[in-house]
Amino acid sequence: MDQERLLAAVLLADVVGSVPLYERIGDDAALRQVSDCLDAIRGIVAQHGGDFIYSKGDDVLSLFETPEAALRAVCQIGSELTKEPLIARIGLHFGAVIRARGAVFGDVVNVTARLSTTANPGEVLISQSFFEALSAGSRGSLRLLDKMAFKGKQELFDVYTLGGDDGTPATHVASRGTFVERRFAPPQINLVIRYGDQVRPCRNNELVTIGRSPECDIVVQRPWVSRHHATFTISNGKARLVERSSSGTFVSMGPGDEVFVRREDILLFGSGVISPGRRSSLGDAQILHYEIIPG
Repeated sequence: MDQERLLAAVLLADVVGSVPLYERIGDDAALRQVSDCLDAIRGIVAQHGGDFIYSKGDDVLSLFETPEAALRAVCQIGSELTKEPLIARIGLHFGAVIRARGAVFGDVVNVTARLSTTANPGEVLISQSFFEALSAGSRGSLRLLDKMAFKGKQELFDVYTLGGDDGTPATHVASRGTFVERRFAPPQINLVIRYGDQVRPCRNNELVTIGRSPECDIVVQRPWVSRHHATFTISNGKARLVERSSSGTFVSMGPGDEVFVRREDILLFGSGVISPGRRSSLGDAQILHYEIIPG
């Protein structure tokens, strides 16, 4: 199989809003609008020297030789495709990809997809490697949001977005529990997790993993606990549990307020109880206690 490995800026634009559009105006009319929107994105990509790779559903994947060209294309997409209900959420990443069979493959493509799906409608999320590949002059248009935990990744990633005219990020995503806009210095906190006789601290930008696998920092040997069940992390003065299991996790941050989470992030406050895969009230539940301590 012929393949080529190359360094490229990867742009993934995902058009959102098509589902209610199909319901509201019918299949034929909605398809025309969605197709026009995707064609407009492909046209902008070509205008800035990008190489359109493919569309899957409502998204467009493209490669650019330089991050500056990709950034110019994104700015034009953002200025032209602002009318709801169809609006794009975009991911930008830079690195080595493999081109083969008319498609592109590799970790860089996967991370770009995660950036795009995490972005709010109308928002652009940009990786650290893309930021570093830009010239110093081009970097001034970007603003650091926060560190981000990607599914399947142990390390945290710095994520940027386009800046507004007043020098602040153009969008706010703190309500999603993933990012916090940096206007003020975040408070310094530590997180302490206790399971049986194990005590494990978690500090800023650290990860503490729990699961059945011996590779985890806190090993919980029960059949209903996933091998890599969840991760505790602290970033920008916020503690969170990143839940990635098949059985879910019960979280209690106060009397009578136990909530169930699965494949999502949850912010942690004060002190509480984490019970992987079982309600904490059950006799065989494996209880982890956490406490947030000011740094």
